[in-house]
Amino acid sequence: MSNEAKVGIFIVAVVAVFVVLSFTIGELDLTRRDTYPVSMVFSTVEGLNKGSQLVLAGVQVGSVTEITLNKNYSALVKAQIYEDVKIPIDSLASVATRGVLGDKIIIIQPGNSENMIEPGGNLARTSVPPSLDDLLVQLGELAGNLTDLSYALNATLGDEETLMAILTNLRKLTEDSSEIVAENREDIAAIVSSLREITGALAEASGDLTSTSEGIGEIVSTINAGEGTIGKLVRDDELYLSLVSFVESLQTLTAGMEEDGTISMLMSDPALYHNLVAVSENIKNITDNLARGEGALGRLLSDEELYANLQEAVRSVNLAAQGIEEQTPVTVLGTILGLIW
Repeated sequence: MSNEAKVGIFIVAVVAVFVVLSFTIGELDLTRRDTYPVSMVFSTVEGLNKGSQLVLAGVQVGSVTEITLNKNYSALVKAQIYEDVKIPIDSLASVATRGVLGDKIIIIQPGNSENMIEPGGNLARTSVPPSLDDLLVQLGELAGNLTDLSYALNATLGDEETLMAILTNLRKLTEDSSEIVAENREDIAAIVSSLREITGALAEASGDLTSTSEGIGEIVSTINAGEGTIGKLVRDDELYLSLVSFVESLQTLTAGMEEDGTISMLMSDPALYHNLVAVSENIKNITDNLARGEGALGRLLSDEELYANLQEAVRSVNLAAQGIEEQTPVTVLGTILGLIW
């Protein structure tokens, strides 16, 4: 083998070793920091690779170490976070793109929980923004919809003459509306004033309803507190028992009236009822005669002269009785005979 060949082989070997060392050193973290593992589950991690950065507030706080597929066809991402960085357990992890067409990274938005995720823990809150392909598909659908809309407008509006006719009609409609408003300005003002009054009346009615509602609330509160007659009836057991006893007594009384007794007979015996009616009529006739001064008792009640004579006679009898008590028997006999003759 010639010297030129040996030199060529040596140069190729050195270049190969240099390339291998470059890739190896690039993957090594020369400023290695202590980390702790965490895991996250995403519906998709398209574009995310092993070694992708975990970023919090724009600062790298870790990196992806493994991406695997779950049994439910979701992506399980394992990462290492720097030990001195504490992440709240309710933080949100989302897949994003650095720049417009940059690498995929995981952005962590810290939560408000005071509990921090433990080593080996799981960030439960994750989200995946729409991918560029999804956005392009949606833009395509939007463009198609706009195209269909333009075709529909062209079919509806027609040619230039149709558009001019529509504009002319709109102009005429506007002019007619202005004339109507000008001619009925007073009526419109009256309508607006009426609407304003109606609004004020509704506001007053609303205030009255509010006052009524408050009054009902006070009444209910009073009843619940056991105040007043209804409140005592609702809240006072003793009053309730007394009312029950009264109702039972009333039922017993009505049952007795239905079975026997004068009231029962009066209610069920027509003859007794008619007799009572006749007695009441006789009493009425007697009182009417007395009021008219008919009969001895009536004249006594209505004739003042007869009343005075009777009063004088009673007085004379009283005097005679007093004299009899003071005199001897013979004198008494003489006095009696004197009164007779």
